[in-house]
Amino acid sequence: MLARAPRLEDPRLALGFGLTGAACLGIPLLIGLLTGHPAGGAVVGLGAWLVAGRAIANPAGVRTPYLLGVVLSVGVGTSLGVLLAGSDWLMVAVASALAGLGGLVRPIGVTPALTLLLTAANPLPLDPAPHTGLQLLGGVLAAVLLTLPWRWRRTRPIATMLGETADTLAGLAEAVADPSVGQDEWDERRRTASDAITEIRTARARRLRWERSRAAEDVAFALRRVFHEIIALRGLCDTLARRAPGAAGEAGLGDLVASLSASLRAYLAECPPEQVPVVDFGDRVDRLRERGADGEREMVVLVLLRQIAHSAGRIQAALDGSAEAARRLCAPGLDLATLAVPPPLAFDDPRVRHALRVVLGTAFASIVIVLFKPAFPHWLVIAVLVTIQPTYGETRARVWWRVGGSTAGGLVSAAILHVAPGHWPLVALIGVSAALAFGLAPTHHAYWATFMTMCVLLLLDFQVPQTEKIAESRVVLTVVGGVIAIACTRLLWPRGETDRLAERVGRMLDSHAAVARTLAQLARGRVGAERADERIRKAAVDAEMVAAALDYIAKEPGGAAPDAVDEALEAAQRVRDDLLTLISVLRDEPTGAGPVPDVLDAVAGHLRAAAEAVRGREPYEESAADVGRGLADDAARVGAQAERRLTELETGGTGPGPRTAASEPGSGRALLRTTAVDQALRSLDADAVRLCAASTGAFATQPS
Repeated sequence: MLARAPRLEDPRLALGFGLTGAACLGIPLLIGLLTGHPAGGAVVGLGAWLVAGRAIANPAGVRTPYLLGVVLSVGVGTSLGVLLAGSDWLMVAVASALAGLGGLVRPIGVTPALTLLLTAANPLPLDPAPHTGLQLLGGVLAAVLLTLPWRWRRTRPIATMLGETADTLAGLAEAVADPSVGQDEWDERRRTASDAITEIRTARARRLRWERSRAAEDVAFALRRVFHEIIALRGLCDTLARRAPGAAGEAGLGDLVASLSASLRAYLAECPPEQVPVVDFGDRVDRLRERGADGEREMVVLVLLRQIAHSAGRIQAALDGSAEAARRLCAPGLDLATLAVPPPLAFDDPRVRHALRVVLGTAFASIVIVLFKPAFPHWLVIAVLVTIQPTYGETRARVWWRVGGSTAGGLVSAAILHVAPGHWPLVALIGVSAALAFGLAPTHHAYWATFMTMCVLLLLDFQVPQTEKIAESRVVLTVVGGVIAIACTRLLWPRGETDRLAERVGRMLDSHAAVARTLAQLARGRVGAERADERIRKAAVDAEMVAAALDYIAKEPGGAAPDAVDEALEAAQRVRDDLLTLISVLRDEPTGAGPVPDVLDAVAGHLRAAAEAVRGREPYEESAADVGRGLADDAARVGAQAERRLTELETGGTGPGPRTAASEPGSGRALLRTTAVDQALRSLDADAVRLCAASTGAFATQPS
């Protein structure tokens, strides 16, 4: 499997990163030569390589605290390597444990196990204490040098992205009541804001664990709520503009929009103003109501204005409720108290299965080393560590790339070592190979394997003179290590996600059913909206796990996900949108007993029944009688309220005569609200039916 030749226009090409990584190795080597301590310079360079190698996954986005954590891992691995040198079986146990821990906790990675093996298997050029200290110095050099504000570092911290999204939402809010903003411009602003919200979700998913905090979670969730409320606000303002063009100015809608925009701009500002004026729009609506409203038109205007006040209030509440999280997020430094607690681990988690593969593969390779004692034995375990991946497909591809790259790099290194150049030519060769390795690594792993093999072999020769035999051993042991890695992923749960996809889809259905049931309790006034919001977040996480499983399945041997699962994911998103709409309507005024909670309970029951059918891989025929009966009752309720309102208007709600209690705008508002709930319930029913059909249809014909 050959890698295509890189092109200069390839956006993945990291030439700046390559030159910086080469400087991390070249500077210590040059200083060592100039001061007459080449071995010490090589040790510093090795520490820099160990740390810089962890930045290749995200060169522009890596942060100093993360690399300093890698430096700590280097110190742990070096210390253990010094202590365990000569204790073969103990080294097997410790190296395997460190490898498994690195597979389970991504920030730890392979660095401790890799450093342990390099330290224990090679003669130290210096005494243990100076060796450890100089290696840590090299790691610190790389951590600082790679994270300086170079021009090639174009990614931004999550707090900056959230702040920019808040500014984008502020611009969207300003367009809500601006008559000069046409529909095309509004659609463009809405797409921009939606893309910003999506970018935040993607960026947070890719962040390293130390960057994930509860503060960021709270702020991101608040901004998503604000986005949905601004969309609803736009619809209300459009209706108001059509029905009563002058009412917006009379109520001071422009002041409200300006207030919301100012609050959003100050939300995550580096230097927020001391006080942002907040318009009490509800008070203004109350004053308009006290002036009296005659006729259906005035009543509808008051209803719309009251709904606008509620929507604006929810926006302000979302910002106020997460203000402390925003303050912590904008504070300088890393707030350790806000770090997210990782989810509990179980064997069902792909990370756990991957960690077990790494442990067993590392242990097997280490036992081979102890029993057969090959030359340069650490390359065997290192080959297993760096090639074994979470899926069989990824591991197989990585093995081909690494074997091919190591062979090419090893042959070139063998030729160089045969010539036995002096220190100065070695410095130049190490710098060039490091620059190519770091610069080309983001484009293809084969380039990393080729040039980093050269860099490491020449760097080891710089510490202790080597012969071409080390290159031969590197190639042979890389091949053997690749075979072990393939065996581990092929024999140990090779189709783990394929086999567990039904369980994951069933869990997704269960979590969506839990939202519907919680919303039924909200409608009855028995729980708060916060509980429903929490259930929505859990349902979204379960849907993301299904989407991630589909990515895994594409790389598993013989694995194929049913096409209907994609349709189920899309339907699940629409179900969550319907549920969010209902939460927004029912948040302030529950309906109490009646058809609404009964319909929600029925939808939840169907989703749970579908989940059981998916887990059992059995056909499922949905009985829509309960939902249909509830929707019919709700339609009758809407009709009764409409008839009541017409009667009110006929008896005293119109004309210049005295107003009665029946003509109060609350009854008209209740009619509009009941109609909105009815429409949302019908949309929820249709989308839930689609979700159940897609989910059960995907697995009913699959073998048990």
